[in-house]
Amino acid sequence: MPDPIRCPDCGAMNEPGAEACAQCNFPLAERRSSDPSAPPIASSPEGGGPAFDPGPRPVPRRRPRPDAMEPVQMQLWLFAGIAVVLGIVYFAAQGFWHSNARPVEGAGPEQQQRADLARQTLEKDSTNLAARIELANVLYDTGNWSEAIVHYKTAARLDPTRSTTVVDLGVCYYNLSAVATAESLFHRAIAMDSHQAVAMFNLGIIAETRERWEEALAQYRHALEMSPPEAMRRVIEDHVETVKAKLADASQPPRR
Repeated sequence: MPDPIRCPDCGAMNEPGAEACAQCNFPLAERRSSDPSAPPIASSPEGGGPAFDPGPRPVPRRRPRPDAMEPVQMQLWLFAGIAVVLGIVYFAAQGFWHSNARPVEGAGPEQQQRADLARQTLEKDSTNLAARIELANVLYDTGNWSEAIVHYKTAARLDPTRSTTVVDLGVCYYNLSAVATAESLFHRAIAMDSHQAVAMFNLGIIAETRERWEEALAQYRHALEMSPPEAMRRVIEDHVETVKAKLADASQPPRR
């Protein structure tokens, strides 16, 4: 009795003499040899014998099967599906992030972008000093003094040697009317860096607001001795002239 035919495509067993696989329609007639004495095709040895190599074989022509899909096509569809899912996840994450981004009050588009990038960096690494100072600077430039203080304090702990951070922290306190704290911070910055011209200038401003003209003039002159940038030098010189005028008025005898 002839043996049943195993479909080489799906593995289903078919009746002897079947022209095509009953399960997947794969043509089986072309598989049968016209020579009954031809040796069977083997892909692997049985009982330890060598594999038989029949040489090149014609590729059987498949019939269209609407209910089956080519493996390569399935892979393409799978990759396309994965790409679509990843795209959806990415844009959803972007939308979530944008909707949950913390706006900086008073910030322009460029400043907001700088703040957003700094916050993203700090979410990954809270010890990133450059990002911490960048965020503090944006908050400083937009007048968000209380928030800027938080980040300048953190930056000062991360790097206790940065006198500029201490100066900016002092300015924030000054703008919040905590003048004594600001003054202390400016002195601290000068102790850290004896050439800290900005801190000296700020101490002169505080002295000038208190009408301590001699003290203010001394601080301004110290700041000029530190070779500040030209733009800052002009501002300091203007304050020097103002204080000199105040001192001159104070030295005049009272009018009767």
